[in-house]
Amino acid sequence: MKPYQKSIFGQLRNEDIFRFTFENDLGYRLSVMNYGATILEYQTPDKAGHFANVILGFDRFEDYIGNSPKHGASIGPVAGRIAGATFDLAGENYILEANNGQNCNHSGSTGWDSVVFQIEEVTDEGLVLYTERRDGTGSFPGNLKVWISYTLSEQGELEISYQVQTDKDTLINPTNHSYFNLSGNPDNTIYEDILKIDSNYLIGINKNSIPCETINLDNNIFNFKETKKLEEFFKANDEQKTLANNGIDHPYIFNNKIGKLEIKNIKSGIKMSVETNNPAVVIYTANYLQDIGFKKHSAICFETQEVPNLYKDKKINIYPTFIDKNTNYEKYTKFIFENIN
Repeated sequence: MKPYQKSIFGQLRNEDIFRFTFENDLGYRLSVMNYGATILEYQTPDKAGHFANVILGFDRFEDYIGNSPKHGASIGPVAGRIAGATFDLAGENYILEANNGQNCNHSGSTGWDSVVFQIEEVTDEGLVLYTERRDGTGSFPGNLKVWISYTLSEQGELEISYQVQTDKDTLINPTNHSYFNLSGNPDNTIYEDILKIDSNYLIGINKNSIPCETINLDNNIFNFKETKKLEEFFKANDEQKTLANNGIDHPYIFNNKIGKLEIKNIKSGIKMSVETNNPAVVIYTANYLQDIGFKKHSAICFETQEVPNLYKDKKINIYPTFIDKNTNYEKYTKFIFENIN
C-alpha cells in the first residue's frame, strides 16, 4: 500500500473537514471525508487498464452540505422511510421529523450524513470514524456509540463496516448511499449494465414508498436471479416500477446469510461484486437524480441493510429492525472489483 494522503476538503462552522485518500500498489484509490463518513471517490481500472472513478459525487465540499441525494454518505441510525414519522417501541411512542411528505426518510436532518465524525484511527489501508449520538437526537431513543470503518485491500476490495452500541432499546439500520456508475462517465445511464442478485423475494412499496408486501420474483420484471441487462427491466411495465418513478427503489431479501450480487458494464469491462452479512439490499436506480443536475438512471445504489419488518399483529410494522441495549450491532459490506473482457 502507498502512504495515505490527508488534506482539508472544506470547512463547516470553522471546523476543518478532512479528505483521506488511500491507494494500493495496483492503483486502486479510495477517498473518504469525515463529514457524513462519506465516500468521495473510488478509482478502479477498466478493461483497457485506464482508471475510472465509479462513484458519482461533487468536486466541492459545499455541494455535500444538505446532501439530499446522500451521495456517498453513511445513513443512520435508520436508512429508508419510517411511515408517518412515528413508531412505538418498548411501550413508548416516538414522534420523528417528517422530511419526506408525512414520513421520516434516512433519519431526518440529524442523520449521520450531516455529522462531522471524529477520526479514531488511520492507516495506509483505511480509517475508522467515530461519533456519539445523544439520547433523543432526532427523537430517537438511546445514547449511541458509532464506529464506521473503510478499508482498501491490496486486491482493490472496498469494505465498509458498522459497529453500534446503545444504552436503550432503539432502532438501528445503517447503510452507505454511494451512487455507482461502472462506465466511469456520469453522462451514461445504467441501461447497459448487467445485474444479478441472489434473491427470490422483493418487498413491494406503496404510493409513499413504504414497504408493504412480500413479492415472489418468479415471472416478475424485478427478477435478477439470472444475469439480465437493466435495459430489459426499464423497457417493461409493472405497477411497482411506476410507484418508484419508473425505476427500482425496493428492498431485495437475500437467499443466504451472506448476501451476494454482481453488476458489470460490458463497455468498460468493470465488474463489481457485493458481499454482505446484511439480510437485504435496497436497490435504487437514481430515479430522481435529474432534479439536481445529473442524468436520470445514471447510477445505481446498493444500500445493504436489515429487512424492514413487515407484519406485526397482522398489521404493517412501520419501522425497521431494533436492537436492545445489550446488543453490539456489527455489519459489513464488501465491494469487489474485477476487469472482464
